[in-house]
Amino acid sequence: MQGKIKAWGVSNFDVNDMKKLLKQPNGPHCATNQVRYNLGDRGIDFDLVPMMKENNIPLMAYAPVARGDRLGADLTKQKVLLDIAKKYNADVFQLLLAWCIRNGQTIAIPQSSNTEHVINNVKAADIQLTEEDLAKIDSVYPEPRVSEPLALC
Repeated sequence: MQGKIKAWGVSNFDVNDMKKLLKQPNGPHCATNQVRYNLGDRGIDFDLVPMMKENNIPLMAYAPVARGDRLGADLTKQKVLLDIAKKYNADVFQLLLAWCIRNGQTIAIPQSSNTEHVINNVKAADIQLTEEDLAKIDSVYPEPRVSEPLALC
């Protein structure tokens, strides 16, 4: 080994893939698993997120604000999200990012070429959602109760 790779990760590995990876000689050195994760695609909360937490592997969430997915613009109209966003003087997209990184072990990678959006994305890290906020969000977008396949693109 020449030591030229400082860190490496995987993408779209589900629980079974991660189990296989962790059995490999350098598998436990995996720095992250990048998967689609947002309020509408949170099936991994049931099994993958806890497994990665147990193995100290951070989640890298792509599509964290769920634009263009099956939820579409309805997120920006959802009263619970609007009320919580207003509480923090934020917009719904900042709230979605704050929700995504709420556990301190998730790295969100929102896509934007708009300078104002990029600045707002950074400000989302300052929002600390309370247990009450999370309960309200879960009442509308509940945690999964069974294992679900990964959401892909």
